[in-house]
Amino acid sequence: MSLVIFLAQNSAKTNNKICVVEPNNIGDFLYDFKDNFENYNYYYKFDPYGEIYIDNKNVDKIKFFSISITEWVEHCKIDENKLIAKYNLSFTKIKIFAKKLTEICDFAINNGYGLLGQGD
Repeated sequence: MSLVIFLAQNSAKTNNKICVVEPNNIGDFLYDFKDNFENYNYYYKFDPYGEIYIDNKNVDKIKFFSISITEWVEHCKIDENKLIAKYNLSFTKIKIFAKKLTEICDFAINNGYGLLGQGD
C-alpha cells in the first residue's frame, strides 16, 4: 500500500509531474509517533486506500506537519536501528520524504494549488 500526494488545482485536476510518494511503512511510523508532529490530524486525512483533496487554504497545515517531521529527526534521541528494524525506515529516508512534502507544499501555497492524495 502506498499513498501518492499530487499538486492539484481542484479535486479533479492533478499535476502528475509534481508528487511525493510515501515510503513503505511510513504511515505506521507517523501514527506511532503522531504526538511528536504538528498538525498530524490534517495529514491523517489523506486516505491510504482512497482519494482526498486538501484545498490551498489548508496546505500550510500539511507544510508545518512536514517541517515538524524534519525537526523531530534532527533532534531525535531514538536509536535509528530500532526504526529500521520496526519500520524499515532510516532517518535519511524519513527526512527525504518530509523535505519533498515541504517542497510540494511550498509550490502549492505559492501557486494556489491544493494537494490530492491517492492511495491504493
